[in-house]
Amino acid sequence: VAGLISPWNLPLYLLTWKIAPAIACGNTVVAKPSEMTSVTAWMMCKLLEKAGVPPGVVNVVFGTGAKAGEALVCHPDVPLISFTGSTLTAQRITERSAPHCKRLSLELGGKNPAIIFDDADLSQCIPTTVRSSFANQGEICLCTSRIFVQRGIYSEFLKRFVAEAKKWKTGNPSDPTVDVGALISKEHLEKVRNYVKKAQAEGARVLCGEGVDPLALPPGNQKGYFMLPTVIAEVKDESCCMQEEIFGPVTCVVAFDTEEEVIQRANGVKYGLAATVWSSNVGRVHRVAHRLQSGLVWTNCWLVRDLNLPFGGMKASGIGREGAKDSYEFFTEVKTITIKH
Repeated sequence: VAGLISPWNLPLYLLTWKIAPAIACGNTVVAKPSEMTSVTAWMMCKLLEKAGVPPGVVNVVFGTGAKAGEALVCHPDVPLISFTGSTLTAQRITERSAPHCKRLSLELGGKNPAIIFDDADLSQCIPTTVRSSFANQGEICLCTSRIFVQRGIYSEFLKRFVAEAKKWKTGNPSDPTVDVGALISKEHLEKVRNYVKKAQAEGARVLCGEGVDPLALPPGNQKGYFMLPTVIAEVKDESCCMQEEIFGPVTCVVAFDTEEEVIQRANGVKYGLAATVWSSNVGRVHRVAHRLQSGLVWTNCWLVRDLNLPFGGMKASGIGREGAKDSYEFFTEVKTITIKH
């Protein structure tokens, strides 16, 4: 029996990504989707039934993490837990599952850097980095939240990046012209806004977005949890905005001088999930990619995925890998049988 706990930010995608390999390996599952996004999981149950999945193979429990999630993690008959979510919750899962010696796969948060060298193709880099910063309102664990730009192109990059970010439209996602929808909750919106306020209090500059540009919303959405794409400059590396996962449409842009320096600074956080490197120098791309403490590194692109490749992070970004071969190994046990004859 595999316990699967999925988050709210990509609810159907991340839930099915766990269920498929688990049942393909012959397991039954008990899945606990986020209580904040339960509708797609309920719809999936109806579709699984219609598709002929036998009763009892895929079981979905709706409830809060403190009750339903805790019960699943603590149950002695659930030998493995696959969790995607916050590092704080993962610590709790580790503690509660330890008495049962459960196998864990933990895909957690990130504070993902983009490193942009002065020989990068900005015509490709800027629109991609805007997307990597603000896609899905920044509510993707793989989003870019720290942008390191080599000093020679820093001013040009900042000017063009802010101009591109301002083009993104915020509003009702049912509108096909909209790029940024609402954040998940009122509490999360306030949390993200508070990070911007902290950056300002530390002397950083907000170049666009929250508190700088007017947010024009349709009449029916004016009480929604919306926030403009926000770019912050002149942030210190030790700032909470450069160290902690914000998980909203906020990114920080800072300058660097040398390759050695930027590697040290990019690695100078507790997380290690994803990173991007932009340069036309192939040797430098390989050098930097190898030295970054990150489970995934994209070079001159972002979110180019093959679901067969290992997915997961280093340090506080998680334990283990999932995807194809790695999922197969996680959801099965190796047994050695020796027969004398």
